[in-house]
Order: sequence, then C-alpha cells, then structure tokens
Amino acid sequence: MIKEYFKKYYYFLFLFLFIILVILIKNNILISVDNYVYNFSQTFLNNQMTSFMKFVTFFASPICLVGFLILGLLFLKKKGIFLVGAMGINQIINEVLKYLVRRPRPSFPHLVMENGFSCPSGHTMGSLVFYGTLIIMIWHSKTPKVIKWLSTIFLSILVLLIMFSRIYLGVHFFSDILAGLLISCFTLVLVSRAYRYFFNVNNK
Repeated sequence: MIKEYFKKYYYFLFLFLFIILVILIKNNILISVDNYVYNFSQTFLNNQMTSFMKFVTFFASPICLVGFLILGLLFLKKKGIFLVGAMGINQIINEVLKYLVRRPRPSFPHLVMENGFSCPSGHTMGSLVFYGTLIIMIWHSKTPKVIKWLSTIFLSILVLLIMFSRIYLGVHFFSDILAGLLISCFTLVLVSRAYRYFFNVNNK
C-alpha cells in the first residue's frame, strides 16, 4: 500500500526537497558549494564562451519564451493555449517563491543585467516547464520514435546549458538553479497529468 501511495504521489518528494533546500539556503549552509560551482564555471571563462552562454541563456529569456508562446497559439491552437496556461502558472509560482525566499543576487561579477531576487532561478523554471511541456507534447504525438528521442535529447541539453549559463554569467547561485529544478520537476508532473486529462491521451 505504501509503495502504491508513493508511486501515485512521488512528485511531492520534489516539493519536500525544495523546502529542505530553501532552509539550507536561508541558513547559508550551501554558500561554500555555491562558490565552488561558480569558481568551476569560471575556469571556462573567455570571450567565445561568454558569447555562447549569452546566446544559450536567451532561449529562456521572457522575450524569447513569449515569442515561442505566440507561435504556439498560432500553430498549436488548443495545445498552444495549454502551453500558455502552464507557463503562466509557472511564472506565478516563481514570483511567489522569490518573494517568500527573498534571496539577493550573487555578488559575483554579472555578465548580463538582472534585477530582483535570485531564488529560485526563473530561467531554470521557465526553460524546464516550457521545453519540458514540449517534450510531453512530442511524446504524446504521432511523431516517429527516433524524432521523439532526438527532440528530447536536444531540448534536455538546451535546458542543462541554460542552467549552467546562469551560474557562468554570475546571476545565480548553484542552489538557485537546484531550487528551480526541484520545483519545476514538481510542476512538470502536474502538467503531464493535466495534459493527459485535457487531451484524453494514454500513459504511453
């Protein structure tokens, strides 16, 4: 019975881990880890890498995601509306959590301009929920399996690069990224279940 209960509600583990992580952040327990990861990212520092990281991080910027959402509304119709709804809820969650945690941005040199609180990372949450929802849609479509796998690999790598770029560019701590990852995993499970419900698709 416990196994079945966990299987059904396992995604609450992401929420629990997020809460634990925030407690650690608020007590400055992870600052040495954050500094270590940032220093590691700076071993790659050069003009070419900085340009690439700015290019990568653009794919989770508000202007880029809004542009993609407009295209989704034009070409995906009802699924586009679903995507907009998922991103809207994600944005609300991010703003509320940032207000509650109230963590200042890192004092590292910022290679891009950012304002507001730092945790959880909005770019991490935005990219995970947006590209993660696209992956969910692709896997519930009639797309050939090889395209499904290639799309999943490509979008997953893009999300990982976006997360790394936020640390490299000095605008987020590693723990901000991890917090965004955990809360987005929780959100994505709910998005996946909602998608199957609204569009009457099976669990395959």
